[in-house]
Amino acid sequence: MQNSMRTRRKKRLAGLVALLMLVSAVGLVVSFPGMAARAAASPRVTVAAIDPSLVAGRGARLGIVEQETENATTNGTILPFDTSAYTLSGEASGRQAVQLTPGQYVAFTLTQRANAMTIRYSIPDATTGGGIDAPLTVSVERHDRDLNNRENTHPQTITLTSKYSWLYNQYPFTNDPNAGLLHPDWWITECSCVPASTTPPPVITKPFRPMHFYNEQRLHLHDTYKAGDVVRLTVPANSNAAWTVIDLADFQEIDGPAPQPEHSVSVTHFGADPSGMRDSANAFDLAIQTAKASDKTVYIPAGMFQVNRHIIVD
Repeated sequence: MQNSMRTRRKKRLAGLVALLMLVSAVGLVVSFPGMAARAAASPRVTVAAIDPSLVAGRGARLGIVEQETENATTNGTILPFDTSAYTLSGEASGRQAVQLTPGQYVAFTLTQRANAMTIRYSIPDATTGGGIDAPLTVSVERHDRDLNNRENTHPQTITLTSKYSWLYNQYPFTNDPNAGLLHPDWWITECSCVPASTTPPPVITKPFRPMHFYNEQRLHLHDTYKAGDVVRLTVPANSNAAWTVIDLADFQEIDGPAPQPEHSVSVTHFGADPSGMRDSANAFDLAIQTAKASDKTVYIPAGMFQVNRHIIVD
C-alpha cells in the first residue's frame, strides 16, 4: 500500500513538473476569477492632471470632464514624466502624454453623458516650418449593458494641424526651425556663455529651443453617448505624421445652437463665413463696431469661422 501511494505521488509530481515546463516553454498565463477586473484600469477623471477633490468649490462649473491619456487605454508609448523645457512632456498637462505612430490608438471610457469633446494634441512641424495637416480617426464603441453587447459607431476623421503651433529660438521667437540665434549677444544656458563674445563660437543645435507644441481640436460627436461608452482616437495607418501626441481629452454634453436673440447683430450679416473657407476677421470687427454704436450684442451662429488675427472687443 505504501509503495503504491509513493508511486502515485511520484506520478503527480512528475505531471506537475511537466506542466510547469510546458508553461515555461509557451508562456502560458493562468488567470483566476476576478483577476481581469482588478487588472483593468477604471476611467480616471482629473482637473489639470490632479484629483478633482483638491480643487472642489473653486472656479466655474462647466460640465466638462477631463481625462489624461497616460491614464487611458493605449497601445502607444506613454512619454515619461519630464519637467524640462522644450520637451513634449514638459508642456503636457501632468508632464506626461501618449505618443502614437500610424495605426496606434488611445481610448477613453466615458464617465458621464457626452456629445462633444476637445482634444489637446501635437503633431510635427514641417521641416522648414509652417506646419502640416494630418488625420485622426474618432470612433465610439457603444456598450449596451442590457444586451451585454458592444457596437462601434461610424468613425469621424478630423484634421489636426501644426500650422498654429511650434515656435523656436529666443524672444520674440520665430516659426523658422532653421534660423540662427535671434540674439547672439544674449547669454544662453545651452553654452553658459554669450555666443557673440565667445571664442571659438559655440555650436548651436537647430532647431533651437522648440516650444509651443500643442494645439486643440474641438469635435461635435455624431450622437450623445453615455457613461461606459468608449471613445477611441486612432492615427490612420496612412497618416503623413510620423507621430501624433495626445495630451488629454475633455468631454461634455452641449446644447444645440442658440437662436439669434433680439437686439443683436450677426457676424454673418457682415460677411463672416461659417464654413471656415475664408478669413472672417474683418466681418467680426464690423459686427463689433456696429453693436457698440447701436448698443446691441454680437451673435455668432453655429459654424467654423476662420480668424487669423486678434479681435479687439474693448
